[in-house]
Formats: sequence, C-alpha cells, structure tokens
Amino acid sequence: MDPRPTPAGGEELATRVLSALAGLFVLFLVLWAGLLLILPALFLVFLLGTLELKEMLARRGIALNLPFLLGGGGLLFLFSLPPLYWHFPQVPWREVALGLFLMGSLSYELLKGADLTRFAFTLFAFLYLPWSLGYVLLLRETPDSALGLWTLSLPLVASFATDIGAYFVGRTFGQRKLAPEISPGKTVEGSLGGIAVSFLALALYTGLVREVFPFGLLELWLFSLLLSLAAQLGDLVESMLKRYCGVKDSGRFLPGHGGLLDRIDSLLFTFPLTYFLVVLFT
Repeated sequence: MDPRPTPAGGEELATRVLSALAGLFVLFLVLWAGLLLILPALFLVFLLGTLELKEMLARRGIALNLPFLLGGGGLLFLFSLPPLYWHFPQVPWREVALGLFLMGSLSYELLKGADLTRFAFTLFAFLYLPWSLGYVLLLRETPDSALGLWTLSLPLVASFATDIGAYFVGRTFGQRKLAPEISPGKTVEGSLGGIAVSFLALALYTGLVREVFPFGLLELWLFSLLLSLAAQLGDLVESMLKRYCGVKDSGRFLPGHGGLLDRIDSLLFTFPLTYFLVVLFT
C-alpha cells in the first residue's frame, strides 16, 4: 500500500492544523487575559463538555443530574479562585464545594428515585470536568499573576508535545499495541515517542525561561515523564469512555478534531498533576 497521503488526507490534515492553530490562539489569549476571562471561559468549556458527555452517556441509557452538576461545577470554580486562599488559607475551599455537591446530589437521589447509576456518573462527571478544570485558576496565579501564565503553560506544552510525538512516532515506528481493547491505534512506540518529545519540548521551554523554572535535569526528566504519562492516561480514559458509549468522537467542536472532550482529555489529567508538582518542586 502506498504510504503517501491521499489528497483527501492532505486536505483533512490541513483542516486539522488550521483549526488547531485558531484554537491555540484563542486559548493563549484567554490565559494571558487572566482570571476575569478565564473564569467564564472555563464555565463555557465545562458546559460544552458536559453536554457532550450527556449525549454520549444517553446512548447507554444513562442520565446525568444536570442541575446539580452545573450548579456544583460553577460553585467549585468560584471556590477555586486564588483570592479565597489568600484571605482565608485555613479553609479547604475546593473540598467544601465537593462536600456540598456530594450531600446535595445524594440527598436528591434519596428523595427522587434513588437512581444510583445517575448519582455515580454525575459524580464522575463532576470530578472529570470541573474538579480538574478548576486547577487552571490556581495555576494561573502560581506563584503570582505575573509568573502564573508560565506555570499554566507547562501542562499545555507537555500535553501538546506528547500528542505530537506519539502521533508521528507511532505512525512511523508503531508495532506493538498499547491498549488494543480501548484504543487500537495507539502503540508502545508512540507512547515512548510522546514521552521523549515531551521531555525535549519542556527542556527547551524551561531553558528559555530559566528564571521561572530552575529545574535540574533529573527534576525536569521526572516532571516531564509524569506529565506525559498523565496526558496519555487522560487520552486513554476518554477513549475508554467513547468505546463504552459506542461513539467515534465525543462531538463536533473543531473541524477535523472531533469533540471538545477529544481536545482536552489529556489536559484534564495534566492540570491537577502540574499544580501538585509545582507546589512540591518549588
């Protein structure tokens, strides 16, 4: 078989690249603007992702408790705002939001039919989307508003580099399947390629902003390895979810890229991990 891409394949790749560049431009504009723009943008991402998840799960006859999920997610975003931690550091704000969500949604099921499947998947959606996305607000102000943009860029660089490395190395050298029952297209070689490209990208990136990230080589290797593995885990989790629901893409968000969840799946795992690692390392 001729390995060269067909014209249609070339057009599809061009569409993917152009839509990705447009998405990246909007993304970095929002992140640069700070919390006032990030907060509504996060809620929009959360809303669109929730609707995609709702449609996917509906194919399996599973419903989500949307009022509690959207209300609890909005509350969690507000409770993830850094000024709360600056003025009241003794209060575990995010855990308070999680506790209120759990008590409220469980009480609802006790009074309205005791649908434990709905409760379980609503809790999963809460942890999968707003809980993970809320770390964006904390990262944007870590260690302060001036340097927070650089900190927040770490999971973006690691995730995108992992995705690019895994794609091209996997297509060129891929032989052994990584998780054939979940995502037959992913290979061990692609996974290793993603880890290597992520390390190279972070080494170059942190070298350019050395005053912000004074990592040693060993620390940087551990940092990039964990972030790359988290990005691949997030990708596999979403693949498992799509296979469970019997869909190819989570939706139609960007031309050539599928749904919104298809684009942010790795970030949902790298955002929280980055926050924990940055706090630990610095």
